[in-house]
Amino acid sequence: MAEMKGTDLKVKVSTDNITFYDVLGLKDASMSFKGDNQDITTFGKDYVVRQQALKDVTYSLSGFLDTEDFTGQNAIREALVNDTILYFQYLADGATGYQQVVKPSTFDVSDSVDGVSEVSIELEGHDTITEVT
Repeated sequence: MAEMKGTDLKVKVSTDNITFYDVLGLKDASMSFKGDNQDITTFGKDYVVRQQALKDVTYSLSGFLDTEDFTGQNAIREALVNDTILYFQYLADGATGYQQVVKPSTFDVSDSVDGVSEVSIELEGHDTITEVT
């Protein structure tokens, strides 16, 4: 597997699944795949037997607040306020990675007297994730 630099990451959003825009001001991003493993062990087994039920993907973004990023940060905030979906791309090398419909769940802004305005965003996957190649 080729090593990738974190600086190559691109996070993009779209409201129409046609034109994707970079989310600006980010300095940290993560994607988490989860599987809900259910215990289906029956009598007579010495070890737990599991079957995977639902899968889930969540995304965490943080960085500097950019109030002029109308097609990125502001689009995410608006989707949260209006309870609408976004099309989301997480491209680890800047061109390939994953795409999924998401619903924003958190848009936090923090400030301090000796710092800059920061943003923390959480997005939850909505249905199937696909690869971007």
